[in-house]
Amino acid sequence: MYVKKLSDSEEKALKKRSERINELQEKGICFGCYNFRTGDIFPDEGLIFYEDEKVRCQFEKYPRATGQTIIVSKEHYEDISEMPLELGVHILKISEVIIKLHKEILGAEKVYMCTICDGKRNHLHFQLLPRLKGESRGYGNFVKEEGIIMEYHETAELYRQKLKEIIQ
Repeated sequence: MYVKKLSDSEEKALKKRSERINELQEKGICFGCYNFRTGDIFPDEGLIFYEDEKVRCQFEKYPRATGQTIIVSKEHYEDISEMPLELGVHILKISEVIIKLHKEILGAEKVYMCTICDGKRNHLHFQLLPRLKGESRGYGNFVKEEGIIMEYHETAELYRQKLKEIIQ
């Protein structure tokens, strides 16, 4: 798995996704809840590698880092301030396993975690951004140019298998 610069058609697809999210937010519709019902904002495309009754974990299609992972709450919460403590504990437990896999499988030296839920209508989600050997340190990793994930199917399947073994 690696990240490359977006082609013109990929740039257009990313822009279209952003416009659709903004359109839904302007109407007061949560794009995360909408996606759980329709699957057309963030289609699976083999990117989902873990799901349970509380969360879905998937690789970001247009990542800022190799292995960028999105952990999204299935229940609607606008942001972390609304999140029940037991959900936070669950997310941290799942994150711990994914971070270990990022280090083992991707060779990540560090994995940054953030949640940025802003806008008119949002849905609680966390992002894990692995930093690989030789990559710059610090906050700049959160604002890198978006790329497109390549050759992720084998990696996603490996994560699926390992998470199944570890969590069950």
